[in-house]
Amino acid sequence: MKGRLKFLKLLNEFRSLDYELKYVKEILRDAHLEFEIYHRKWCDDNGVDLVELNKNNQKNVEVSFQKTNSTQIKQMVERKTEASEKDFKSLYKAIARKLHPDALKNDDPRKFEYSEAFKRATDAKSNGKWGQLFDVVDKYDIFLGEYDDAIECLKLDIKRVEGEIKQEKASYSWAMYEAETEQQKAQVVKNFLRQLFGWKG
Repeated sequence: MKGRLKFLKLLNEFRSLDYELKYVKEILRDAHLEFEIYHRKWCDDNGVDLVELNKNNQKNVEVSFQKTNSTQIKQMVERKTEASEKDFKSLYKAIARKLHPDALKNDDPRKFEYSEAFKRATDAKSNGKWGQLFDVVDKYDIFLGEYDDAIECLKLDIKRVEGEIKQEKASYSWAMYEAETEQQKAQVVKNFLRQLFGWKG
């Protein structure tokens, strides 16, 4: 009972963080464009030549994007490594027995729902997204068995999602979204220009 309660506590923590990550990404879809428009207009209004800055600092810009890409690749490799450390073959078989769309008749009203849940579980197992896997397990009342490994995997996934949220919120687009005054917005642009181009203004 103690193991199950700890598992459910961590699962709810994961669900809350996963919701926050989706919320942040949804906001950033518009915020990236808003930042792009605002910082270009600010540069025009304040005599900052972005074309010249790009030209003179091409290497810095490339290195900056390479660092971002290498960080993302590293995270993907770490996630794959974590995924290979825990197997859960029997659990995945139990999911397949209950949710695989081939197990239902074509006119079964649950077919689409189960098909989507099975896809989600398959993606979760392949990519080490344990919170997502256990969310499916819990929602469809699939027997988990021992909780120790599941708890450790949930802890890993919680750290992963926390890291993704932190990374998303470290963006200038998020800083612009949180800025309330024109002065704060201008400061975000100045910080961006200084970091990316070494701008001295």
